[in-house]
Amino acid sequence: MDRHYLWHFFEPKGVAIVGARSTPGFGFQLPIWMKKHGHEDKIFMVNPRGGTLHGLPVYESLSKIPPKVDLAVIITPAPAVPRVLLELAGAGIKNVIIESAGFAETDESGKALQEKCKAIASDKGLRVMGPNCVGVVNTENKFATSEAIEAVLKPGRIGVVAQSGVFGSILLDCFPSKGLAISRGVTLGNRLGVNECDVLDFFCDDPMTKVVLMYIEGAADGVKLRASLERITPKKPVIVLKSGRTAEGKAAAASHTGSMSGSDEIYDGLFAQTGAIRVSGVGEMIDFAGVFDRQPLPKGNRICVVTTSGSMGAVSIDAAVKGGLVAASLSDKTVNRVREGSPSWMNVRNPLDVGPSGMFRKAFESALDDAGVDMLLLFCTIPYAVIEGFGAFGINARMWLGPIGEIRRQAPEKPVLAAITGHPDWAQQMREISGDGVSLVEYPENAARALVELERYARFKKERE
Repeated sequence: MDRHYLWHFFEPKGVAIVGARSTPGFGFQLPIWMKKHGHEDKIFMVNPRGGTLHGLPVYESLSKIPPKVDLAVIITPAPAVPRVLLELAGAGIKNVIIESAGFAETDESGKALQEKCKAIASDKGLRVMGPNCVGVVNTENKFATSEAIEAVLKPGRIGVVAQSGVFGSILLDCFPSKGLAISRGVTLGNRLGVNECDVLDFFCDDPMTKVVLMYIEGAADGVKLRASLERITPKKPVIVLKSGRTAEGKAAAASHTGSMSGSDEIYDGLFAQTGAIRVSGVGEMIDFAGVFDRQPLPKGNRICVVTTSGSMGAVSIDAAVKGGLVAASLSDKTVNRVREGSPSWMNVRNPLDVGPSGMFRKAFESALDDAGVDMLLLFCTIPYAVIEGFGAFGINARMWLGPIGEIRRQAPEKPVLAAITGHPDWAQQMREISGDGVSLVEYPENAARALVELERYARFKKERE
């Protein structure tokens, strides 16, 4: 089967940087960044002034660059872009990223300029990403068309497609602190050519990508979007953040990337029917990304909550049941096992509220071992004044709760999430004892909602098999 054309954007043989400059700004830092990450032999800078820059030659025109170049990054002022597109076509370079802004997101003249570029691209057979974007990131070979911090380049399994360049960049910047890593990322901008459907089709067959995150302000083509989602969602979960839910949000989208948002109810129906998981905000998107990346799909809808706080246990089970999950009935074996050695005030039921009993490890192990439990939500926070006091005597999270990550491996087929509301130091201790097998979410209701969507997607996928 032929490789998707987007591979040229992620694994180019040579890159023409059109608009390279010798002063700080767009076009200055990118060649330095690419050299640093092993792509010096792919860089071909273009500027009418010629000369050298960063120790590399600068070509006066596209007609003078070597034939190995198969991708161009345009960073010139917007009015020059039509001329550059014609020159690229003449040089036989078909794959283009326009990072320049000043098109349909601005005013009527910008829209006209974008239409002119679109007509040239169509006539010359160019594949154009942008304008008003920052292009791509590929962690597999550490290639990117905009600078990225080192931590972002750690290879992962989350594919990102964002209509907004800044949104995509900021999302990637916060991933490492959440223990998340991407496979590849794409920012689309105004979508003169390449759109979210093309990227979804690419991710569908990309062996590095397990989960897809998508931020859009409006669909480039609703019919194609439906077809692309129907193709990918039976294979891989797609988590969608769609802005423009209000009149004000639609206006903001139009002025940002020139998008028409459309009826929000129609998008709700589209995502529900195609199995896409719609989130309400950036925080939820990040939480869900970690859960869908690390957790197995549950075999059923029965949840057990193990908690150090009765109130947080109630909040958790409320959110889970409201979303369609069922509070698991604990087996007699589990109840008897937990009751053995527990104080008389401790209620052994679901949620399993252990309070300050010191029984968290036993309750977690017992619930994890219960055949009537399909998934677990842990709430593990203790008031920090208590933690700090005991910490002075060398008592830490591992002693309070047990080696959560090691215990979790006893049932790898069950999703396990932990809510870590509380002091940052305690949250860090939780990360250290949980390992990669437990997904950590800041708030219990968000963790419950993530499990709701994980179970819903499991049912959707099974129906499509």
